[in-house]
Amino acid sequence: MVLAAHRNEITERGRRRTIGALLTGAALLACYWGAWLLDRSLLASDTRPAYYEFEAAFFLADVWLAACLVAGARALAARRAAALLWLLAAAGAGGFLFGVDLLYNLQHGVWFASGRGLAELLRNLVTGAGTAGLFAWTWPRRAELLAGD
Repeated sequence: MVLAAHRNEITERGRRRTIGALLTGAALLACYWGAWLLDRSLLASDTRPAYYEFEAAFFLADVWLAACLVAGARALAARRAAALLWLLAAAGAGGFLFGVDLLYNLQHGVWFASGRGLAELLRNLVTGAGTAGLFAWTWPRRAELLAGD
């Protein structure tokens, strides 16, 4: 048990890496939406109007996810107990978005319809891995996160 507790301890390096990953995720979301709004053909994996409508519906949810990522990074940096809330909220939002996007892409064959579909697959895999990683990092450290500074 002592080894397990030590392995889940929040080290300064782990804290910095997690903050960096959270802020990178938020920045990637901002870059994605900036590119989408400027020229959606840069990112679109499909050209059907239904696909554009589907993607446009993600904007507010992605803003929420980015806000949770930034709030989690700030709370983690400040060693506030609210970090647990924001990290779990971000992971939950990421998991929901991953599930919705995954199901749509599977149902409509988006991934393998064109070369751009592979970029969509990569975005989905990064979202899924980031979500799983955030849950896997946060939950074992919940007691330390709740304790704050």
